[in-house]
Amino acid sequence: MIRVQLKKPRVVYISTYIPRKCGIATFTKDLTNALNLLNPERQAEIIALDSPESESLVYPWEVSHRIRQQDWSDYERVLHYLNRSNVDLIVVQHEFGIWGGTDGEFVVKFLEKLKKPCVVVFHTVLSTPTTHQREIMNYLCRRAGAVVVMLQAVADLLRREYGVDPSKVAVIHHGVPDFPRQSPEEAKPRLKLEGRIIMSSINLLSESKGIEYAISALPPVVEKYPNFLYLVVGETHPNVLRQEGEQYRAKLKKLVQEKGLQSSVQFIDRYLSLDELILYIQASDYYITPYLNPEQAASGSLAYAMGAGKSCISTSYFYAREMLRGGRGIIVPLRNSSALSHALLELIEKPNKRHLIERRAYSQGRLMTWHRVALNYLELFTNALAQSAPTHDSFDVPPTLDYVRTLTTRLGILEHSSLKIPQESQGYTVDDNAKALIVALCRENRFLVRCYLMFIIQAEQNGLLYNDRSANGEWQGKPDVGDWWGKAFWAISCLVTIRPSPLLYKKGIQLLLKMYPHLLNLSSPRSVSYALLGLCVLDSNQVMLPGIENTLRENINELAKKLTILFSSSASNNWQWFENYLTYDNARLPQALLAVARVSKNSDIQKIGIGSLDWLIHELFDQEYGCFSFIGCNGWYFRGKPKAIFDQQPVEADAMAEACVAAFLVTKDEKYLNLAKKAFTWYDGDNILHQSLIDSRSGGIFDGLTPSGRNRNEGTESVLSYHLAFFSLQSVNIFNPNSISSKLWQCN
Repeated sequence: MIRVQLKKPRVVYISTYIPRKCGIATFTKDLTNALNLLNPERQAEIIALDSPESESLVYPWEVSHRIRQQDWSDYERVLHYLNRSNVDLIVVQHEFGIWGGTDGEFVVKFLEKLKKPCVVVFHTVLSTPTTHQREIMNYLCRRAGAVVVMLQAVADLLRREYGVDPSKVAVIHHGVPDFPRQSPEEAKPRLKLEGRIIMSSINLLSESKGIEYAISALPPVVEKYPNFLYLVVGETHPNVLRQEGEQYRAKLKKLVQEKGLQSSVQFIDRYLSLDELILYIQASDYYITPYLNPEQAASGSLAYAMGAGKSCISTSYFYAREMLRGGRGIIVPLRNSSALSHALLELIEKPNKRHLIERRAYSQGRLMTWHRVALNYLELFTNALAQSAPTHDSFDVPPTLDYVRTLTTRLGILEHSSLKIPQESQGYTVDDNAKALIVALCRENRFLVRCYLMFIIQAEQNGLLYNDRSANGEWQGKPDVGDWWGKAFWAISCLVTIRPSPLLYKKGIQLLLKMYPHLLNLSSPRSVSYALLGLCVLDSNQVMLPGIENTLRENINELAKKLTILFSSSASNNWQWFENYLTYDNARLPQALLAVARVSKNSDIQKIGIGSLDWLIHELFDQEYGCFSFIGCNGWYFRGKPKAIFDQQPVEADAMAEACVAAFLVTKDEKYLNLAKKAFTWYDGDNILHQSLIDSRSGGIFDGLTPSGRNRNEGTESVLSYHLAFFSLQSVNIFNPNSISSKLWQCN
């Protein structure tokens, strides 16, 4: 894998943008202004998301393209531009309402086709999403190199409700201007508000703002303090204006009249410039956000008020609860005018409490200035690029073969390495050379294909195979039909299917015919599974084997029967497995049955394959971390006993990825494809230790996860497992449907 690390990345932001009247538009403008000061050589580029109301807007120079919300052709045009550009990173601002399609689903289609790394900034995270909204959120979290939220509570929600890896989530404050510490009395004369006690709310007006509750809270305050003035600042939200007109504002004005507050409430019905917004905040003694949505995860106006060191009163919603805790403001229940009155009077009548709140709020605001926030974003962008996995799901660029070549001698591929140094003294195995043969076939490397094939041919004796070979070329032990035999049968089946050359094909056929009579002697569930994978490759590709064509399907059925009998004798309601333990390469067993189900259309076999795989996924997927946590080899997992957590081995991630691909091919259920990708990302840090096992310098894979971190050795089994997992995912790649990997994994 190629890793990218840039000190000054070129970043494109896809967002609503000024002059569109939208909080996210203002946020993006302020953020990019601050980032431009830190990265002047790579000025921010904007792709503006248009609503029907904003299509007539004239954007500033930094907007290079615009996307009409519901026009997919605009998205395609931007994709064409970005995928061919030298842009390093795409930053996606997300809220469901700003993207096209149902629930903004166009963002998924867009990112599926985008061939660049991306970071997603969430402005809303729902605790009770619809099924469709959850699918969109889950995809965005998988696709992004990092996601940004503005509250720790929202980060916890992503982990708890959506299963997002906490290491992928960055909490970065909503930025605020660098306000000087200033008394309201200094700013009031500029607004001709001398002598008034000022409370303000600055918003794009809509019913969700709850302004009526703030107005209803005023009579007890005004009775004691007739010079009190509540400023309701901002025009009606464009979407509300389009759908309802000024109904809400009219309702508020009527309420003011009914309460006799005409001299105590003032509406300023216009969109403020940044300078005006700052002036109104500075002139305020108190700031109030009486919002009605308890899940609101951001409030730029509340952040600005805190940045200016104001006494803030707010209803209890996500953002306010976290920002105002620790005595930085006052929280009251939603829809409770009486509580608002009490809080406001308390602040007016207890100036010491008010001043303490102001100091605490201002201190918090110093951590939220746009300069500090921009530094955090720039660091995040750099890290996201440095750690980026393959940037899209096409799987059309295979991993490098460099380390595989390093491990290969004239005899075959070695078994072990110490760190990244091959250990020739520890010899070779058929087990590894069989898997290496499949990798070499997928890479169309005829030299390596011949090397690994000859190793297996030399291991054969009367159709049986030795496994271990010493450094000097001597075979150890006795030939047999162990797991290595099943892997070799699978690999040779792949070779005669691909036909890399007439000579190699002929040698492969000769070896396969010698091995074939021993198929029904297999007893180990894993050796049976490997052999079944080979038989299904032959069957699905209609490979003609002289003299045995008529027994191919019969042998598939007989070997599958061995697995189903094992399952029936071992499985129970809470243990849906073939044995009383889970050890290594576990997912190969359901993978083999699913391959059989695909070629035979046998629904009973499919049911066992899917059922056992679903159970295995349930046992291995850690909901707390949002990733796979495979069975550790230091103790394994025996029925009724605790499962071993370490050492987790790369071969398990490969087996799970391949099994999930098989399940996807049988069921067409996208969840299995997503789980296959999830298993593949285990290699690159999507694991319980959040550590990548990929050595981008050598091209090797570290040998597993231990309690103290990565096993620093880079053995053969590990790197081959990564290649095999990659090619299994490539087999369902819509961009490359005729690849060799499709023939080997898509058992039709």
